[in-house]
Amino acid sequence: MNFDAISAQSQSITAKMGGFSSLKNMNPQQAEAASKDFESLFVSQMMEQMFGESIGSEAFGSDDTDEIYKSLMVQEYGKIITKSGGIGIADYVKRELLKQQEI
Repeated sequence: MNFDAISAQSQSITAKMGGFSSLKNMNPQQAEAASKDFESLFVSQMMEQMFGESIGSEAFGSDDTDEIYKSLMVQEYGKIITKSGGIGIADYVKRELLKQQEI
């Protein structure tokens, strides 16, 4: 996944949270959604590194489309893993987001 894709995903997560200034006004459902989005992004990044070049050349049509479709596939894997229980990051992030509201 390239830097532009990471930046776009993090901006999407920030927008869902309503921006960083609204962390104190976040309800539990918003905190859960943001934390799951964060975990999904994190898992996707790990998997992107794990796959590397192992999928093979022209697995998705051509060299031009390989990187795009591979990136989309890895993002979906990240979402699926998170929806299936994830790796525990979302719970921690949610607790921390809700704890920030108490300060």
